Amino acid sequence: MKLRALIVIAIFAAGAFAQSNPLGSSGRFKAGWRSVTVTRPNNTTFTARLYYPATTSGQNTTFDPAGGPYPGITFGHGFLQAVSNYQSTLEHLATHGYFVIASDSEGGLFPSHQNFANDLRQSLTFLEQENLNSSSVLFNQVLTSKFGASGHSMGGGASILATAQDSRIKALANLAAAETNPSAVNAMPSVAVPASLISGSSDTIVPVASNGQLMFNAGPAPKLLPVIQGGWHCGFIDSNGFGCDSGTITRTEQLTETRRLLTSFFNLYLKSDETHWKQVWGGELNSPLVIAQTRSGIELSPAAITVVAPVGVNTTIPVTVTNRGTSPASFTVFIEQRRWLGAASPSQTASLAPNQSAVVSLTFRRLWKNPRLLDTVVISVRNNTDNLTRGYAPLTLE
Repeated sequence: MKLRALIVIAIFAAGAFAQSNPLGSSGRFKAGWRSVTVTRPNNTTFTARLYYPATTSGQNTTFDPAGGPYPGITFGHGFLQAVSNYQSTLEHLATHGYFVIASDSEGGLFPSHQNFANDLRQSLTFLEQENLNSSSVLFNQVLTSKFGASGHSMGGGASILATAQDSRIKALANLAAAETNPSAVNAMPSVAVPASLISGSSDTIVPVASNGQLMFNAGPAPKLLPVIQGGWHCGFIDSNGFGCDSGTITRTEQLTETRRLLTSFFNLYLKSDETHWKQVWGGELNSPLVIAQTRSGIELSPAAITVVAPVGVNTTIPVTVTNRGTSPASFTVFIEQRRWLGAASPSQTASLAPNQSAVVSLTFRRLWKNPRLLDTVVISVRNNTDNLTRGYAPLTLE
């Protein structure tokens, strides 16, 4: 890629990052939590912590229905980690309008990863049951069509197993997911929903190269591997315990990036808030502390476009859109940050089979010549199957 194209991408990313960073801060709700008992199909039980939007912060505080119904996320703790060690991140999600239910089960020296995955799934069943229970404070307050899965380390691996086995889960975003038995890596090809495998570059307990990278390689698009630079395994929890590693950034820096990545991803896929696409798939994904690999399933060629376009003359640019997903899909083309007269023809492709391509003609007419930095726009292409996933390319007119 040309140096100038790299500079353009960096400028686009850095300029937009400041706007997306507030997602690392608390949302408009307070965070409440309570201990609940979940019953398995065999009538045994386990406890879990349920985090929820509240009118005041703290344990057993009053639920706030003002923004409901809310999506639900099941969360798995790490090996020998208490759920309370994830308090700040789970409360953060609650302040942004999510139910988060975190199972206390499988906390011993010899956990069953499959049983833990089963409990993560049963936690979602608990939310479904409470949503139907007219005597529950959660009656008609759970958006049961929008469930997500998350977790850290062992719980991250278990969240992959759960997602591969449960069609109710619509989005997966986990933290330093560890290989499990049965294999989370081997389960990734069956994860048929968008997945974000957030990792740390300095993680020495669950190294990204032998865990998150292998999971990313094995899974279908759409998928992301956001790597927090200098991030460490225990930087995803609220305090260190025995055997923790360390990184080159502070815990506060890492948790802020983690919350930004989780919130933007779940806002896009569980709240269907299309305004967050740049923070998930566009230039706002990367930050000074995050470098991500992405496979949206949408390939644009060329990946960065520079063309000579005289003022007052129509300039036409062909762009090839290729479906790199696993299912047929049509795609809509958008011209973002438009500064000139412009149009895409066709603005929507026909349905493309996997690996099939279509050529879209972009026509621009410059009315005047802008300063160089103002001569770049973004071409984005949306998958019309979910109306959320996008690919993009910067376009510069000279």
